[in-house]
Formats: sequence, structure tokens, C-alpha cells
Amino acid sequence: MKKEAWQRDGTRRRTPAQRRRARAACLAACLASLALAGPAAGQARRPTPSPQPARIELDDVVGELREINATLGALRTQVESLGARLDRLEKVATQLHGIATPMREEVRGLYVETSNVRSEIARLEDKTADEESSLARSRYVLTLLLVVTAVLQLVVLVVLLRSR
Repeated sequence: MKKEAWQRDGTRRRTPAQRRRARAACLAACLASLALAGPAAGQARRPTPSPQPARIELDDVVGELREINATLGALRTQVESLGARLDRLEKVATQLHGIATPMREEVRGLYVETSNVRSEIARLEDKTADEESSLARSRYVLTLLLVVTAVLQLVVLVVLLRSR
């Protein structure tokens, strides 16, 4: 089952076929508005004294239709080029996503590893503090033993000197 792609605004991403249909609908709407706005937006036509006003008006309509057809051709080529550019951009986005996902996983792994190293450093700091306190106690005890040994040697020396 294919996973649907979603855009940042929460709407579903359109497929290329849906985009083409949307462009065609937009183009049809533009043409319809041009066709409706053409005669209404133009200048008011004055009746001509010629015997064939319908023929002249028909020639004008044909000319306008040719212009619209040329405009449509230009728009069609622009839409096709934009569609090709959009397809290329989608390919690049897919490639970037293919690169970014493993990098994200790598960063996540490095974060976990860094966390583990930090906890190991904290544990070693605690162990070092314990060892330092143990060493300080043993120095104290050794110093006391030295003092006691020195005192005992003095006592033995005094006893030996008195016994002579």
C-alpha cells in the first residue's frame, strides 16, 4: 500500500496527473473568462453602414479567436515547461529526502552514543572521587603508622639506652 505524501499545510500532495488536470481546468477557466470578457471589455462597436455587418463582425471574431489560439499555444508550452521543472524539482526533493533520512538516523545514533559517553564520564568521575577519598584515608592511616613506628623506635631506643 502506497503511503500518501502530505504537505506542510496538512493537505495531500497532488500527483503529476492531478496537477495536469488542475492546470487544464485553470486554463479552461482563463479561456472562458477571456471569451466572456473579450467583447464586453472592448470598446462599444458602432454600427457600420456597410451592407454586410455580420460578415465583418464574424471576421473580427475569427481574428480574436486566432489571437486566443496563439495565446493558448504559448500558455500550453509554458505550462508544459513548468510541469517539467516541477517534475525535476520533485526528483531533487526525493533525492534530498533520501540523503536526509539516513543522516537524521546517524545524528540520532550519535546523540545516543554521546549520551552514553556522558553517563560513563559521570560514573568515572564518581569512581575517581571515591578513589581519592580512599587514598586520602590510606595516607592518613600510613602517616599514623609511621608516627607510631617512629614513637615505638624511640621507646625501644630509650629502653636500650637505659638498660646499658
